[in-house]
Amino acid sequence: FSRTLKSVGGPASQELKAAIAQELAVVWDMKTERPGENLREGGVEAIRNTFDALIAGPLAGEEEEEEATEEDSSFKPDNLADMTIQDAVTYMWDVLDKGNRVDWGEEGFILDLQNKGSYGRDRCSQPLFTHVNKAHPFWSSPVTTAFIRLLDNYEREVGEREVVTSGEKREMAEFMHALARSPVIRFLLEYLKVHGKDPRCQHLRTMNDLENLLYDIWLTPYRRRNRNDSSGFEHVFVGEEKNGKITGLHNWVQYYMEEQAGRIDYLGWKGMQDSDYSDDVNIVTVMFSWEDDDEGAEIKPCSTILCGSSVEFEMALLSLCFLAAEQEGHTPLTLGSEAVQVTCYPQKVRGGGPKIGTAFVELVYQH
Repeated sequence: FSRTLKSVGGPASQELKAAIAQELAVVWDMKTERPGENLREGGVEAIRNTFDALIAGPLAGEEEEEEATEEDSSFKPDNLADMTIQDAVTYMWDVLDKGNRVDWGEEGFILDLQNKGSYGRDRCSQPLFTHVNKAHPFWSSPVTTAFIRLLDNYEREVGEREVVTSGEKREMAEFMHALARSPVIRFLLEYLKVHGKDPRCQHLRTMNDLENLLYDIWLTPYRRRNRNDSSGFEHVFVGEEKNGKITGLHNWVQYYMEEQAGRIDYLGWKGMQDSDYSDDVNIVTVMFSWEDDDEGAEIKPCSTILCGSSVEFEMALLSLCFLAAEQEGHTPLTLGSEAVQVTCYPQKVRGGGPKIGTAFVELVYQH
């Protein structure tokens, strides 16, 4: 079985081979030549589900690859070879993604920061988001709708193993395919081919290569406390609970939806705040509590959130800094009129490159 697969798949990229081996590991370990846990427990049905996930995931879109690659040439600026990280971020924000995000105001969203947060007291009677225009095209975009489908796929408690179903794998694949069609991700591919610092960027040739790499660093589960109990996507975009506190959750869509559902209670602003909410960069630093199905609500003492941003821009920005700038530390940038930094820390794993442990945008003091 393994010899046949290796023979047939010989011409494939290393990233694609790694993605296929990783998907198959639950039914057959290509390295040890032994059955995986799902095969022992689920038999033929487990094999069928695994191959369904393969077809929907790493193997999907192969027939469209040549056409997509030709289209990607339009996302290669003439000065690509000379572009710095700052140039790339400005180009993505001001040019490629400008029409995709949601702006402050009646047509987009309105925030009410109210009071400074403090432990033991809820000093804010109103939610953070006092108005969101759900008729805005942002909410019906392919990336946003695919993103929202992922948000209920995770166990919040660090230490609880994630069991990823074939349906959830299809949803992750659909999200990656939607991302791949966005201008910022197409540009990201071209930039990483030239400027990527992570060794895995040397193998990037096609959009399918980048999809596999983004899937690996963001969506592949890894161990924080127990096997497969976390991932970069879960931590950054969904949020987790660890030792009675909330960690991660830096995405405005997830925050807003949980606030609307009555599970998040806004407790006030913390630390440094955006200098001008009338521009197109709206970053908040906030404190909140988040309920789940156990007793009481856990607190996130301080979280920075880029409000109104498109999901594809955040994925592109954070991936850019992780793969082409500071993978462990801070990348200083200017976003609009704001001085910011993107903070990244890797999660190192056995048998593969580092995944995203955390990544987020935060405001910095200007001297």
